[in-house]
Amino acid sequence: MRVAVLHDDVLGRPGASPDELGVLEAVEAVTAALHELGHTPVRVAVGSRLEEWVAALNDARAELVFNLCEGAGGASAGEVRVAAVVELLGIPMTGSGTETIALARRKDRVNALLSAAGLPVPAWTRAERLNGWRHYPAIVKPAGEDASVGITQASVARDERALRGALADRSHGPLLVQEFLPGREFNVGFVGERVLPLAEIEFHELPDCWPLVSYRAKWETGSDEDLATVPRCPAQATPELEEEARALARAAWTLVEGRGYGRVDLRADATGRLHVLEVNPNPDLSPSAGLTRMATADGWSYTDLIRRIVEEAA
Repeated sequence: MRVAVLHDDVLGRPGASPDELGVLEAVEAVTAALHELGHTPVRVAVGSRLEEWVAALNDARAELVFNLCEGAGGASAGEVRVAAVVELLGIPMTGSGTETIALARRKDRVNALLSAAGLPVPAWTRAERLNGWRHYPAIVKPAGEDASVGITQASVARDERALRGALADRSHGPLLVQEFLPGREFNVGFVGERVLPLAEIEFHELPDCWPLVSYRAKWETGSDEDLATVPRCPAQATPELEEEARALARAAWTLVEGRGYGRVDLRADATGRLHVLEVNPNPDLSPSAGLTRMATADGWSYTDLIRRIVEEAA
């Protein structure tokens, strides 16, 4: 089968950021796995000119699109538009569809949906509706970004004064203010109907540092925050805790109508009760990423993971 591997044209943009360049590791690995599975992969780089990459996609004569786009032309919002174009062209595509991708990109809307369904999420509000906020510590996040973009140690505030400082940077669009939970952080992965082994992010103490997956922790390899943020899979959890995590993640994943593959991030409060932090359709598929780690713990090779994702789409 001819498979178009669709990705942001980061090499065509001088000054692409580390999180944008990170897609290249996944592109190389997915392409190699598709070759191993007997498919014919064709890379299609998505730039800012729609007619150019659509022409390249048509020239590829693809029977399936392996969608690795997390943005286009330097704009993360392009992730939604690219998926929409593929759907309009009528080509089967890996991962979630446009509606789910668009929803999940807006953390405030996902929180509202989860809350309305009775699922636990940390106390939250939009920055412009902050009057009366009293949940400290609090964390400020871009409402429409992923990959920890815009999240630093200064994003967490102990009090109102610190919160005003954290809200000063509006460079990443609308902001979400959320209670910063002090408990353990878990990840639950899905491939089709399969729930992968539970993973945990273990935080090693650093002076004057909050335990969170910041941009530095995720993208500055070897930094102090990176070394203090250690993934463990399978997580060391009781059967009851693992069952609770899986059930909560499944409920959230179903509610956003996720399909193909995805990851749900959870965090516990001071009493140990789990809350949904984020729902991530089409998460990073590089060999070093969390979903691959979970698949490995389930006994899959990387090629097995890609095969199953292709089968789900096809």
